[in-house]
Amino acid sequence: MEKEKIVLRTYNSTWKFERKLYAIDRIRLPIPVNLDDAAYLALGLLITILLLKIFPFLNEIPFIIRYILLPYGLMKFLTKKKFDGKLPHKFLIGYLEYLTLPKFFARFQDSRSYKKGRFTSVAYRGKEIVNITEILTKKERRKKTCMISQ
Repeated sequence: MEKEKIVLRTYNSTWKFERKLYAIDRIRLPIPVNLDDAAYLALGLLITILLLKIFPFLNEIPFIIRYILLPYGLMKFLTKKKFDGKLPHKFLIGYLEYLTLPKFFARFQDSRSYKKGRFTSVAYRGKEIVNITEILTKKERRKKTCMISQ
Protein backbone atom coordinates (compact mmCIF):
# COMPACT_ATOMS: atom_id res chain seq x y z
CA MET A 1 0.00 0.00 0.00
CA GLU A 2 1.45 3.35 -1.04
CA LYS A 3 1.48 6.24 1.34
CA GLU A 4 -0.13 9.36 -0.01
CA LYS A 5 1.51 12.71 0.41
CA ILE A 6 -0.36 14.98 2.79
CA VAL A 7 0.05 18.73 2.33
CA LEU A 8 -0.38 20.69 5.53
CA ARG A 9 -1.35 24.29 4.96
CA THR A 10 -0.39 26.88 7.56
CA TYR A 11 -0.84 30.61 7.94
CA ASN A 12 2.76 31.34 9.01
CA SER A 13 3.52 33.37 5.90
CA THR A 14 0.36 35.42 6.45
CA TRP A 15 1.63 36.83 9.73
CA LYS A 16 5.13 37.60 8.42
CA PHE A 17 5.04 40.87 6.54
CA GLU A 18 7.83 43.17 5.40
CA ARG A 19 8.21 46.41 7.26
CA LYS A 20 8.65 49.32 4.87
CA LEU A 21 9.78 52.89 5.43
CA TYR A 22 7.68 55.31 3.37
CA ALA A 23 8.77 58.63 4.89
CA ILE A 24 11.30 60.09 7.27
CA ASP A 25 9.54 62.69 9.41
CA ARG A 26 7.68 64.78 6.78
CA ILE A 27 9.95 63.90 3.88
CA ARG A 28 8.36 61.28 1.61
CA LEU A 29 10.75 58.79 0.07
CA PRO A 30 10.45 58.24 -3.70
CA ILE A 31 10.28 54.45 -3.19
CA PRO A 32 9.47 52.42 -0.06
CA VAL A 33 12.60 51.16 1.70
CA ASN A 34 12.78 47.92 3.66
CA LEU A 35 13.43 48.76 7.33
CA ASP A 36 16.15 46.10 7.64
CA ASP A 37 17.91 47.49 4.56
CA ALA A 38 17.86 50.98 6.06
CA ALA A 39 19.32 49.71 9.34
CA TYR A 40 22.08 47.80 7.51
CA LEU A 41 22.83 50.88 5.38
CA ALA A 42 23.26 52.94 8.55
CA LEU A 43 25.49 50.20 9.99
CA GLY A 44 27.53 50.14 6.77
CA LEU A 45 27.96 53.91 6.95
CA LEU A 46 29.08 53.66 10.58
CA ILE A 47 31.60 50.92 9.71
CA THR A 48 32.89 53.05 6.82
CA ILE A 49 33.37 56.08 9.09
CA LEU A 50 35.20 53.95 11.67
CA LEU A 51 37.47 52.53 8.97
CA LEU A 52 38.25 56.05 7.74
CA LYS A 53 39.21 57.10 11.29
CA ILE A 54 41.46 54.06 11.74
CA PHE A 55 43.05 54.18 8.26
CA PRO A 56 43.43 57.83 7.19
CA PHE A 57 44.91 56.91 3.80
CA LEU A 58 41.39 55.74 2.77
CA ASN A 59 40.35 59.43 2.66
CA GLU A 60 41.91 59.57 -0.80
CA ILE A 61 39.09 57.40 -2.19
CA PRO A 62 36.45 59.51 -4.00
CA PHE A 63 33.49 60.70 -1.92
CA ILE A 64 30.84 58.72 -3.85
CA ILE A 65 32.70 55.44 -3.36
CA ARG A 66 33.51 56.17 0.29
CA TYR A 67 30.12 57.27 1.56
CA ILE A 68 27.63 55.80 -0.92
CA LEU A 69 28.92 52.72 -2.76
CA LEU A 70 30.83 51.14 0.14
CA PRO A 71 27.92 51.37 2.66
CA TYR A 72 25.49 50.19 -0.05
CA GLY A 73 27.73 47.21 -0.83
CA LEU A 74 27.99 46.33 2.87
CA MET A 75 24.20 46.60 3.16
CA LYS A 76 23.64 44.26 0.19
CA PHE A 77 26.20 41.79 1.57
CA LEU A 78 24.69 41.78 5.07
CA THR A 79 21.10 41.35 3.82
CA LYS A 80 21.74 38.73 1.13
CA LYS A 81 24.60 36.60 2.49
CA LYS A 82 23.67 33.84 4.94
CA PHE A 83 26.04 31.86 7.10
CA ASP A 84 24.66 28.50 8.23
CA GLY A 85 21.22 29.69 7.09
CA LYS A 86 21.33 32.76 9.35
CA LEU A 87 21.89 36.44 8.71
CA PRO A 88 25.45 37.55 9.56
CA HIS A 89 24.59 39.36 12.80
CA LYS A 90 22.58 36.40 14.14
CA PHE A 91 25.36 34.01 13.14
CA LEU A 92 27.90 36.21 14.95
CA ILE A 93 25.75 36.26 18.12
CA GLY A 94 25.40 32.46 18.02
CA TYR A 95 29.14 32.02 17.43
CA LEU A 96 30.01 34.29 20.37
CA GLU A 97 27.61 32.28 22.56
CA TYR A 98 29.34 29.10 21.42
CA LEU A 99 32.76 30.51 22.34
CA THR A 100 31.64 31.54 25.84
CA LEU A 101 29.76 28.35 26.83
CA PRO A 102 31.47 25.20 28.18
CA LYS A 103 32.55 22.84 25.41
CA PHE A 104 31.13 19.54 26.69
CA PHE A 105 27.44 19.23 27.52
CA ALA A 106 25.19 16.62 29.08
CA ARG A 107 21.60 17.86 29.12
CA PHE A 108 22.85 21.44 28.94
CA GLN A 109 25.16 21.02 31.93
CA ASP A 110 28.92 20.94 31.84
CA SER A 111 29.80 17.24 31.41
CA ARG A 112 33.01 17.52 33.40
CA SER A 113 30.85 17.51 36.54
CA TYR A 114 29.72 13.92 35.82
CA LYS A 115 31.77 10.93 36.95
CA LYS A 116 33.42 8.86 34.25
CA GLY A 117 31.83 5.49 33.53
CA ARG A 118 28.36 6.55 34.62
CA PHE A 119 26.95 6.08 31.12
CA THR A 120 27.85 2.61 29.85
CA SER A 121 25.69 1.83 26.81
CA VAL A 122 24.61 3.94 23.90
CA ALA A 123 21.46 3.17 21.92
CA TYR A 124 20.99 4.48 18.42
CA ARG A 125 18.47 4.18 15.69
CA GLY A 126 19.57 2.64 12.40
CA LYS A 127 18.93 4.35 9.08
CA GLU A 128 18.07 2.73 5.80
CA ILE A 129 19.55 4.44 2.76
CA VAL A 130 17.00 4.76 -0.01
CA ASN A 131 17.67 5.94 -3.55
CA ILE A 132 14.75 8.29 -4.21
CA THR A 133 15.40 8.54 -7.95
CA GLU A 134 14.80 4.80 -8.37
CA ILE A 135 11.51 5.03 -6.46
CA LEU A 136 10.36 8.00 -8.54
CA THR A 137 11.25 6.35 -11.84
CA LYS A 138 9.35 3.19 -10.80
CA LYS A 139 6.26 5.29 -9.99
CA GLU A 140 6.51 7.09 -13.34
CA ARG A 141 6.80 3.76 -15.17
CA ARG A 142 3.69 2.48 -13.37
CA LYS A 143 1.74 5.60 -14.33
CA LYS A 144 2.80 5.28 -17.99
CA THR A 145 1.82 1.61 -18.13
CA CYS A 146 -1.57 2.40 -16.55
CA MET A 147 -2.17 5.16 -19.08
CA ILE A 148 -1.19 2.90 -22.01
CA SER A 149 -3.42 0.05 -20.87
CA GLN A 150 -6.45 2.32 -20.57
